[in-house]
Amino acid sequence: MNTILAYYGLMIIKLIMAIGVAVIYLRYFTAAGNLKQMTALDIIINFLLSAILSDFILDRHIGIMDFVIIVTIYGVLLYALSKLTLYTNVGRRIFIGTPHVIIQNGKLDTERMARLNISAHDLAMALRRQQIQSIHDVETAEIEPNGDFTIVKKGDRKYSVVIIDNGNIDKFGLAKIQKNEKWLRTQLRRKKIKDIDDILIAQWHRGRLQIVKK
Repeated sequence: MNTILAYYGLMIIKLIMAIGVAVIYLRYFTAAGNLKQMTALDIIINFLLSAILSDFILDRHIGIMDFVIIVTIYGVLLYALSKLTLYTNVGRRIFIGTPHVIIQNGKLDTERMARLNISAHDLAMALRRQQIQSIHDVETAEIEPNGDFTIVKKGDRKYSVVIIDNGNIDKFGLAKIQKNEKWLRTQLRRKKIKDIDDILIAQWHRGRLQIVKK
């Protein structure tokens, strides 16, 4: 009887610890609310976390101290990966991805559509969802890393393009506005900004460069 009580008592403690760890990880290491959808990194975090928690709960040979050590190591690795993703272009491309431009300057990129397995029917349906009936009405169309379809109509200059994100130059954003890094650095010098690392975000909106410092 005492053995059974001890077993289920330990199981309850493990469940409480597992719930606490899951809340912490999902709160601080995955997508925040409605700000973004799940990325590849979020999926990896949730998949591995579920495996760690299930083994800890069901395997009686995994002690509490072993679990604490494992989740601590896991947390340190995830922290490093999150910083790599936030502050480097390489990490962002690997774990979040970059947009895929389907239409640029009114021209349809059929080769990229083929690589992404997007049919003409899929494209037409995505356009109709945004009340656009003809490809000729589109200036730019791209698939975001989260799968959303972003469309800019011809003549529409209300949209903004991020060209600096947390001190990192977004070359893809520069290409979208048909500018280069030399142009960007010249603009920053005119605004008396010497270090790009001081910039939290810079975006091109309605023909103007808007900057927010850290």
